[in-house]
Amino acid sequence: MRIGLTGAQSVGKTTLARELSKRLDFPLIEEQARVVVRDLGLERPCNLKGRPQLSRRFQWECLIRQIEVEKQLDAFIADRTVMDNAAYWIKWRSGRSSSHDNLGYYLECEKHSRSYDVVFYIPPEIPLHADGFRSTNVDYRDEMDWLIRTVVRGLVEPSRLAELTGTLEERVQRALDLIEIVKEEGGVVGGFRPIPVNYAVPLPFGMDDPPERL
Repeated sequence: MRIGLTGAQSVGKTTLARELSKRLDFPLIEEQARVVVRDLGLERPCNLKGRPQLSRRFQWECLIRQIEVEKQLDAFIADRTVMDNAAYWIKWRSGRSSSHDNLGYYLECEKHSRSYDVVFYIPPEIPLHADGFRSTNVDYRDEMDWLIRTVVRGLVEPSRLAELTGTLEERVQRALDLIEIVKEEGGVVGGFRPIPVNYAVPLPFGMDDPPERL
């Protein structure tokens, strides 16, 4: 059983991944961004700002390592997925890269997205926690949540996708229940709860009457 957890930073993925790994006795695949940052001699991903070539290398390394470590295992709990990689590339690299480079990255993510038996999306329900690695900017977390949800919905079949909410124990129990259903039936019925658009977000300066398309 190949299980991926997806969602923005500081939503509880790592805590949930560790608990599921323990309950199921599955190997835990840690977030590869932390591994790559260490290997590049950096402290945090924000150290990549203003360094476009290193930023590109970082994003590709994160994707390649995610795929390589997942290919080595028949069963695992992954703290992040290749869909997360695609969302972060869109955020940090798409406007700075050629169409050829963008498409190559997206297609690699799309191809590997089919390898998960089930993907659990974790929404932002808990306060941001400063751990010295992740951003504590609420707007950035919400932006990445939107991007990840958009990518995941596009790349993962609804029968292999479910949202986990509530306390840690509630998330764990729902995940375990859904995993049993996947084992028996090959998929789940569920998916995301409808998430309304937040029209209360103010428009940027100079966009009081924005054009329909730019």
